[in-house]
Amino acid sequence: MTNLDFPPQYTRAGNTTHTGEVHAIPQDEQFAYGTAGFRFRAEKLPFIVYRCAYLASLRARQLDSAIGVMITASHNPAQDNGVKLVDPSGDMLSSQWEIYATEVINASDVDLPKVIRDFEKNFQRSSQSKIARGLIHNAKVVCGIDTRVSGPHLMEAARAGAALFNVKFVDIGVVSTPMLHYSVKSFNVPEFAEATHQGYYQAISDAFKELYDRTQEPDGSRYQPELIVDCANGVGAPRFRELLELIPEEKLRVEFRNENGELNHGCGADFVKIAQKMPDGFNSGAKEPKCASFDGDADRILYFRAKNGCQDGTAELFDGDRIAVLFAMYIKEQLDIYTSSKPRNSLKMGIVQTAYANGSSTRFIREHLKIEPIIVPTGVKHLHEAASEFDIGVYFEANGHGTIVFSKHFDSVVRRNPSPLDHMRRLHLFSRVINETVGDAFADLLATEIVLRHFGWSMDDWMQKLYEDVPNVQIKVPVEDRSIFKTTNAEQTLLKPDGLQKRIDEEVARYNNSRAFIRPSGTENIVRVYAEADTLENTHRLGKSLEQVVLSLSSA
Repeated sequence: MTNLDFPPQYTRAGNTTHTGEVHAIPQDEQFAYGTAGFRFRAEKLPFIVYRCAYLASLRARQLDSAIGVMITASHNPAQDNGVKLVDPSGDMLSSQWEIYATEVINASDVDLPKVIRDFEKNFQRSSQSKIARGLIHNAKVVCGIDTRVSGPHLMEAARAGAALFNVKFVDIGVVSTPMLHYSVKSFNVPEFAEATHQGYYQAISDAFKELYDRTQEPDGSRYQPELIVDCANGVGAPRFRELLELIPEEKLRVEFRNENGELNHGCGADFVKIAQKMPDGFNSGAKEPKCASFDGDADRILYFRAKNGCQDGTAELFDGDRIAVLFAMYIKEQLDIYTSSKPRNSLKMGIVQTAYANGSSTRFIREHLKIEPIIVPTGVKHLHEAASEFDIGVYFEANGHGTIVFSKHFDSVVRRNPSPLDHMRRLHLFSRVINETVGDAFADLLATEIVLRHFGWSMDDWMQKLYEDVPNVQIKVPVEDRSIFKTTNAEQTLLKPDGLQKRIDEEVARYNNSRAFIRPSGTENIVRVYAEADTLENTHRLGKSLEQVVLSLSSA
């Protein structure tokens, strides 16, 4: 049973920030484990991280496995931070444990001992629990941080929280979020990869190099192996540099920008996607070569370039939808060769999107790839779960967060039975370049470069040979209480507040080839407006009119 001796600096009353100041949290303030865990201004986080790490230690002992704790606020401003937990397979925390996390965090200082005792008694009584059977050999809490100044202090809060249940604590330092996910799976499945930074780099780079050597550029190829990466002034720069040390320059040449400035300020994948502007440090008028943008914790990637004829910094985006379609085309080509030999073991591919997917991408998938895309609510958990229903499940959010998951059937057909046939070996290696545990900017960049080289495509080819994006806009609108907004139909329709969906429909009806929706953020008190229309001007008009619809609620 846990010794409930809580360090005062990690209680609500004594919550102490990385600057040494006490930032007391009201005993009745409530929090919710959202799509990205808990994410707030950094001064709120010490007591939350401490309790999350305790819960991770309990989960680790329950499953006798490594459980991850990632301390990051991803694309949020530098003054924010957050924490999320990672299950043994490298996946997001199970839904039931999200509920447990919310209960533990929301307990007052007075009630916390009883909440913890009740949890532990429940697991001790469970016949399924390895705790009850004394089978605890591999339990550990694996913790990583991004580059925020509050990170090291919160790492110590996590260390103290894990110690509460006397579970081994593994500090893997400053890492991208995908590296943490990959490491957790590696600790639990040793044959997957060595559970170190170098193990991650080696596994992905080895697969990339062999696949590169097996990829024959077509005659007349316009592919170029040079690109510039906007690192969002985050963890992407130091960690991706280390990975690239294992890849010869003749295979890929990368120039790094936005390495040491303010995190996510005027740069990064979220900025480029929302503003549709070139990030700081990029020449909006000159013709840059291929450009890609990571977000602060390097779990998102977008490609971009200056929009032709625009001198105002407008960016042309190659977003998550376009990356997903590129990957799907490549995989389908390999599968079509495989299927033509009429094997007994067929492999089924699916593509999963959210309502944010550009309408043109959805039509292209349906009409040209002959695959009916699955539309799910926003959030990695929903996409990952739906993609896992297929042997090869491709999922991306338009914001550039996405990956491909592979089934046990894929493992048995492709990975465990190495084939001398090129198309099968390509599938195998491509699946190892990909980080299937979670969206990974590094892995997705390498996979994108492989596929562009395979097709012999330039950026012009990638844009022109697929589809033309419908003009779209996203707007963040601050609200006092996001919980009043209730959605259905994969978040494309508002149920609450009453009458708001009717007003959305009336605005949408004013424009050709248009659609729009409003949904609450999963992490902040904002709602997000998404709009598409036939022209960019009409798209902005529609988006602004819906922004005013939301703002009118506050003034009503």
